[in-house]
Amino acid sequence: MILQILWIGVCLLLIVAILEIWYPQVIQEGFETALGSDSFWSQYVPRRGDISTDPDTEEAGYYRDTRYFSGYADVQRLGQDQDFCRMLTSKSNPKDMFFACALGGTDGLSSTRYRTKSTLQDLPMSRDDYMNDLGDGRDSYCRILKVDQYTFQARCNPAQDDKFRDKMTGDANPPKYIEELLQMYDGILFWLRFRDDMVDYAKNLVINRSGNITIDEAPPRPEEARTLVFNGVDQFLRIGDNNDLEFGNTVDVRYMRAISVWVYFDEFTNNAHILDFGNGAGKDNVFLGIIGRGNDVAETKPSTLGICHDDMNSVLPALPSGAQPVQVVTPQVLMETTPANVNDYTCPKQEIYGRIMPTIQPKAEPAHEAKTATLVYEIWDSQQRKIRIQVSDFFPLRKWTHLVITTTDRDPVRPNLNFYRDGELVYEEASAWLPQNSFLTHNYIGRSNWATVTDPYGNPDELFKGAMFDLRAYQTPMTKKKIDLTYKWGKKMMGNPNHDPMDRPLGL
Repeated sequence: MILQILWIGVCLLLIVAILEIWYPQVIQEGFETALGSDSFWSQYVPRRGDISTDPDTEEAGYYRDTRYFSGYADVQRLGQDQDFCRMLTSKSNPKDMFFACALGGTDGLSSTRYRTKSTLQDLPMSRDDYMNDLGDGRDSYCRILKVDQYTFQARCNPAQDDKFRDKMTGDANPPKYIEELLQMYDGILFWLRFRDDMVDYAKNLVINRSGNITIDEAPPRPEEARTLVFNGVDQFLRIGDNNDLEFGNTVDVRYMRAISVWVYFDEFTNNAHILDFGNGAGKDNVFLGIIGRGNDVAETKPSTLGICHDDMNSVLPALPSGAQPVQVVTPQVLMETTPANVNDYTCPKQEIYGRIMPTIQPKAEPAHEAKTATLVYEIWDSQQRKIRIQVSDFFPLRKWTHLVITTTDRDPVRPNLNFYRDGELVYEEASAWLPQNSFLTHNYIGRSNWATVTDPYGNPDELFKGAMFDLRAYQTPMTKKKIDLTYKWGKKMMGNPNHDPMDRPLGL
């Protein structure tokens, strides 16, 4: 009898060992299934001490990517946030990423047992991720995902007893900030946030970098947007919706009804273009930029004409003392009576030199760099310019400006256009124009299609020098509500909208 019991025990141990090795998901560890939703002891299950908010405490063999959700949640249905959840990347394979929770009360056990499937198993990824209770008392892993060509939804992997379920479900009650993001996703064509990456969040663009332009993409998720800085020498982006960097497939500029971007000009380079989509110079172009090198103002203080000078402040002595203004002399006479006559020079009389007169505007300030620049927005149909809109003094120098250009109606060819600066309407254009060619081959951010074309004075368009943040294009008009939401969101992401993104030493 005893031998039979021993044999049964040995067999059970062998079965458990086999399951642990080959089917680990069958064996539960810790308290993940022992505690129900109404368990009295659930509130006393401690957080793990070996895995915490410090990324250096991560389990061996994995990196923690803090650009994604990283924090405490309740996946065990304990009634308290005791489970630490985060995104992990395998050190042996950077393409192997998954979301896992270190369950409360399981110190010393695996912190990656409770997890989603891997990106190697086609786990959908999004930087807009969060944890939320879907109504079952557990926090599920959720994020904003693209469900078809132009539609984004909040989708979740529901929390279960042993893992996150592979089959996803919608989140009918997402947090407020996720609802706001979904509103900003509505109608999006492309969305380059430039917060800490150069990724199109609409998942439509292929991006090519020039001049080694980069942005710091290292974790953690920054509190203040890093923004994308252009040096004005050789840095710009070329974009498209296919590997040939062309538009016409998923991004059709004929339906582009709104543009939104934060811009910082470190210098008003000649005819700099913020963006320029077209088929070369003067061919189907849609571009946004500035005119010339900005609006230079020769003086900013009232000037005093020389004729109004007080005699007390004049160096000209009173008659008859000292040198006095001379009479007007013709060039011919002056040449005959000065050494300028090199061919036939005699000195019949004393040479006459004109006295240096006081400047007409002695208090005028010297010329200085432009402080503002005029916005220019053009649309071309083939080689014919259809519209050119100028808004004077739109961009200030070395100051962040939020710009929105949006249609106000659904007219397919000549809608009205509104121009907003920092959330305020500054210009309206009735019966404007929309692009008419969907196939575009030269699409730049920070570069003009005229960059290699010189005018009669040899002044080609120069590259943009400054920084950009949160560049978007929509296939639907932006309402005032969406504009205000976008402006508010941008100010929050940048932390300090007046900061200098050029990384200069203090005082410069």
